[in-house]
Amino acid sequence: MKKYKILIFDLDDTLIDNHESVRVAFETMLTAVGETYSNEKLDRWYRIDADFWSKYQDGLIKIPPEFAHETARKSDKFLDWVCSQRVLQYFENKVDDERAIELNDIYISALAENVVAIEGARDTLKYLASENVYKIIVATNGPSLVVPRKLEIIGVSSYVTEILAADMLGLVKPHTEFFDAIKKRYNDFLNSDYLMIGNSLKSDVGFAMKVGIDSCWFNRKKEKLTLEYAPTFVIQDLRQLKTIL
Repeated sequence: MKKYKILIFDLDDTLIDNHESVRVAFETMLTAVGETYSNEKLDRWYRIDADFWSKYQDGLIKIPPEFAHETARKSDKFLDWVCSQRVLQYFENKVDDERAIELNDIYISALAENVVAIEGARDTLKYLASENVYKIIVATNGPSLVVPRKLEIIGVSSYVTEILAADMLGLVKPHTEFFDAIKKRYNDFLNSDYLMIGNSLKSDVGFAMKVGIDSCWFNRKKEKLTLEYAPTFVIQDLRQLKTIL
């Protein structure tokens, strides 16, 4: 059994049940513009959101020069522009850029206050932290603004060594530069010291494969593993990490 030293956890749908948080936040955003909520509208928001971030990960979203992001330094202008694009697309450009940013702020604030933990998340991180051998990093493609509050609500803040988010780095998983930014912070460690833990084959398992580290696929929904990906471990319950680590 390999002895890891740095555990990189994804956040949404790995430590946090993102669906209910998104539902409440989306309804709050609609209320702000006088619209009523429906499951059909939420499904549409999910599709737009997923499509946007997928294109962003693949480098298909072109960022205007005036919103350029300096790697490893958070840019509020960059973050505002990126997040507002989903809002503009959902409302079919019937709101202006400034209003889109305001609505995104409403959405993000609601997202931070309505947080449901994945079963076993707190107990698992508490157990891993008690071993005193692991650095626990939370690495997310979501906005950094809400992450500390989310971790606080589910009771795991004290177990987390560091938070790294896409808007802090100007990069998203599975881009290899995201891992480069981590390595700069922990330059005394080898790739064999890392384990990536997450629910996404593309953003987590694929990311780990690209950068040459081991991965644990959290397959809570019992999805089919495709030939494109080869996780080192597969679990369906976070508490199974106790038998791996």
